Amino acid sequence: MPPASTPSNARKKYLKARLQEAGIAFPRTHSLPALLQLALPVEPLWSSLSSALSHLNVYGVNFRYPGANATKADARQALKDCRAVRKVARLSVGLPV
Repeated sequence: MPPASTPSNARKKYLKARLQEAGIAFPRTHSLPALLQLALPVEPLWSSLSSALSHLNVYGVNFRYPGANATKADARQALKDCRAVRKVARLSVGLPV
């Protein structure tokens, strides 16, 4: 799997885990913004992650399959977005950052 799509998969796991913990049903989807919308009622502060998750969603879709490659700048931005999402998600559930 291309490097730029891997971070979005990791962030999807944070979203789905929080939804599962809260007992919120969610569809099978790769859409990080859609999962975020479902999580906002229990994690309203996660609204600050909207931009980062939208960027990661693009990377996860565009670079998942052969034919398109992420640039170094894309990969750097994906990593920055991942770190932001990871920090907020872990803090909100009481895990060390």
